[in-house]
Amino acid sequence: MNRESRPTAKRIYRELTAEEQRRVERAREAAAGDREAILAEGRARKQAWEAMRRDVARTIAALKAERERLGLSLADVEARSGLKRSAISRLENDPNANPTLLTLYRYATALGVRLETHLEQA
Repeated sequence: MNRESRPTAKRIYRELTAEEQRRVERAREAAAGDREAILAEGRARKQAWEAMRRDVARTIAALKAERERLGLSLADVEARSGLKRSAISRLENDPNANPTLLTLYRYATALGVRLETHLEQA
């Protein structure tokens, strides 16, 4: 069957039954009652995400500063770490970079520094 003769789905719209309307209304009321809790959880998750992004950005900035202090090029780090030069550049310059711990570990090891993680009270 070629593309032109392929049947297409047709949307059928119908009125909700009285029972369906009641279910929809109950769901809306439940969501409205939970609205503040849902929004509070969303705000908390956003704050946690932003804090994590700041920590990652500081770590990447420190790695880049160490690379530059050592006078290493991206190609040097690529040879030492096995990470592609383009990936290192993206990591250093992309404000939304989201590297794995393994990537950060490989980068740090290539620079002769140790990547540490620790816990502290918030």
